[in-house]
Amino acid sequence: MNDWHTLPISEVFKRLKTSPKGLSEEEVRKRLQIYGYNVFKEKKKRAIIIFINQFKSILILILIIAAIISFFLGSKLDALSIIAIVILMGLMGFIQEFRAERALEKLKAMTTPQCTVIRNGKEKTISITELVPGDIVLLNEGDKVPADIRLFETENLEIDESSLTGESIPVEKNANIILSKDTPVAERKNMAFMGTYVTKGKGKGVVVATGMQTEIGKIAKFLLEAKEEKTPLEIELDKFGKRIGIILIIICLIVFFSLTFIAKERIIEALLLSIALAVAAVPEGLPAITTVILTLGAWRMVKRNALVRRLAAIETLGSCNVICVDKTGTITKGEMTVRQIFTGNRLYKVTGIGYEPRGEIIELDEIKKLKPNKALEFLLKCCIIHNVEEVSLIKEDNQWKIKGPPTPGAALVLGYKAFNENEINKLINKYPVVRTLPFDRFRKRRSTIHKVGNRFLVIVSGAPEVLLNQCTKILLDDGSEKPLTKDERNRIIQMINNFASRGFRTYAFAYRYFDNMNLEKVTPETAERELTFLGLLGIIDPPREGVKDAIKVCKRAGIKIIMITGDHKLTAMSIAKEIGLEVSEDKVLEGRDLDSMEDKELEKIVDKVTVYARVTPEHKARIVKLLKKKGYIVAMTGDGVNDAPALKLADIGVAMGIRGTEVAKEAADLILLDDNFVTIVEAVKEGRVIFENLKKPINYLLTCNFGEILTIFGSAMIGLPEILKPIHLLWINITTDALPAIALGLEPAEPGLMERPPRRKDEGIITNRKIIYYIVMGTILAILTILFFSLALSVNLTFAQTVAFTMLALSEFGRALSSRSEINPIWKLPNNKWLWPALLVSTFLQLMVIYIPPLTAIFHTTPIPPYIVPLIILATLIIFVIDEVRKLLKIRI
Repeated sequence: MNDWHTLPISEVFKRLKTSPKGLSEEEVRKRLQIYGYNVFKEKKKRAIIIFINQFKSILILILIIAAIISFFLGSKLDALSIIAIVILMGLMGFIQEFRAERALEKLKAMTTPQCTVIRNGKEKTISITELVPGDIVLLNEGDKVPADIRLFETENLEIDESSLTGESIPVEKNANIILSKDTPVAERKNMAFMGTYVTKGKGKGVVVATGMQTEIGKIAKFLLEAKEEKTPLEIELDKFGKRIGIILIIICLIVFFSLTFIAKERIIEALLLSIALAVAAVPEGLPAITTVILTLGAWRMVKRNALVRRLAAIETLGSCNVICVDKTGTITKGEMTVRQIFTGNRLYKVTGIGYEPRGEIIELDEIKKLKPNKALEFLLKCCIIHNVEEVSLIKEDNQWKIKGPPTPGAALVLGYKAFNENEINKLINKYPVVRTLPFDRFRKRRSTIHKVGNRFLVIVSGAPEVLLNQCTKILLDDGSEKPLTKDERNRIIQMINNFASRGFRTYAFAYRYFDNMNLEKVTPETAERELTFLGLLGIIDPPREGVKDAIKVCKRAGIKIIMITGDHKLTAMSIAKEIGLEVSEDKVLEGRDLDSMEDKELEKIVDKVTVYARVTPEHKARIVKLLKKKGYIVAMTGDGVNDAPALKLADIGVAMGIRGTEVAKEAADLILLDDNFVTIVEAVKEGRVIFENLKKPINYLLTCNFGEILTIFGSAMIGLPEILKPIHLLWINITTDALPAIALGLEPAEPGLMERPPRRKDEGIITNRKIIYYIVMGTILAILTILFFSLALSVNLTFAQTVAFTMLALSEFGRALSSRSEINPIWKLPNNKWLWPALLVSTFLQLMVIYIPPLTAIFHTTPIPPYIVPLIILATLIIFVIDEVRKLLKIRI
């Protein structure tokens, strides 16, 4: 059915057999069986396809063809052995890619948005995949619409439907209208569609379609055909692979002709060896290994409460040198608590911790202590009746929590401290809310209108300095009102500054009674004028544990921290000083300062400012843009709808997992599951670890590959007999490309990692300097191998080939140990619990093929006498020692 927009809501409920109280859990289970989960059908990579893809390389195909030709020419055992090794290589590649695919799927599942539904009459947060037709869904600003929904309640609801209709202007929704059947999707104002975003207001609706039955689901098959983008690292490796591939083809041709015409080998054997060399030397396994390392790193980050949405972000984290971070809830705990009250020209302190509604209100002025304060009593009432609809105080798992904005939540908790449950219910009934004027970031205030007898009471809350400008009177402690004089205005401003200088967030209340009011036509301009100032709350949100230490880590790591907040300048400065940021008047800017500055002027000082106060989301985007223009790699945190542009602009957008909107999470690269600043620093550290670990298997494999190339090339050029059989090269490729390479990608953090400056963003993993390093180390390896091969030729060719084969394999294991760090000697490194087992298994595999008789026949090897083994190990140690000496001499690569 596609005509839900034409029906009255009563008929919609009737057809879907539901009600505003929602479905029962039992009914949901039944409907899941009928309709399925609320997901798009995706083309998953089947295991058999992943396995077949391992053999798509042209070099592998040529090698298989050559082996088949060899089989018919009489070398049956060699041909079958080569094909078996190629299948084994494919199997190992399949295991790596299959595991990476499944891990990525699990990571993707973790980023599935959630939504709020009503089931059995109670609100509940669930994954959007569990929605079924008939579910009642609540929509709030910043939410992603989880299914196609017929709205039945709307309050200033606007939805951005650009992803579905292409219309960039948000659509104002109205639940009460009924539309004609031919109304196009873009004009169905009583509907909300899956994949769109709530930009303003709130609403309530019933799910009418899920998954592939939604409007966006109908076109999902076209959306899902888009290819997965490669990370910058994968692109770099692909380019390097193509470049080295051309060089290898030329070398292999030279090797082929040298073996044929100089060494007088049979053409088929020369061809097999040349192709085997190309297969072993091309680093085609690197993209799979890097994906495994990135994915495993992403899982480690999840354990540290940082969820990576895009793997490419991990690479960028390693070069981050500026973190722009919200104060509230990220640097601080996010549990706002009223500690001080100023009302009726009297000052009070409030006891109690967090959101628990227990505490006392104690007057600080001993002289006035015995006098009742009617202004305080009215302020405490307003804390309840003004906020009870926007915020709810609940107890879950023996812990008090706030559902709703934290600042109004703190005011509500204050009210709960002053009245018992019976008194609170009476207040709510006595002062019913008949209209709300939502908070606006430009007005910086919110209003509720209450029906009190025959009159209307307007209560306004918000930023004190803004609210004060709308006030013409003040409420005194005896309950009387009087004009707000200049002296009293200055006293309130002084109190605001006093609160802010001690780290309090300031939150003010004002009110006005109206005898008559047209609720349908009321506007902020008509309601929020000529107010009476009621009182000021000082709210504290203390810094989280560990933030100060994390700031110190960032300083040592060369990362600049910029704190951004909508709070008062003095509040921001107080918190900044407490957590160890360098703060002075010239390092703090307010939003109004930004508004008065041109981009060129701001660009000069944008990176010298430590604290930005009273800023809007638009200011955030501007700050990011100018920091990036100056060459910084910027991480930016955000949680609201309007933070999305700044998060997208930043090199690393960081969204809050707890209080962040779905819009912010969709725009971000990283989601903090605990909203904690310390987690960002841990994520940056983990990003550096992962990036370093990406370099280690690359350095290891490419040095080994160059060693193999130069060994075959060099021996052919000087006219030596065939130094290695094709099967030797393929076997070395298996033993080195698999376990040791992956184990190197699991290295723990190197000492001093967070004391190095961030790497440059344009610094590639494979630089010209490194290519020279690979060639130099590969040349040393090749010279030693050719030397040992030449000496062993005095015994016989098979013995000499076995020595060369074993030496290449074991020397590469020595290279693995040296590749654990580019700068730190091995004795300074923490233990890698994966590397030694990997090397032992690889060594065991190598010993098998030279000592177990059936395998010696297949691999053309012969047992090596015990006295030769120490000499081979000594040669492998030379490679290891040379690289360790390089580190001691601080010669970088």
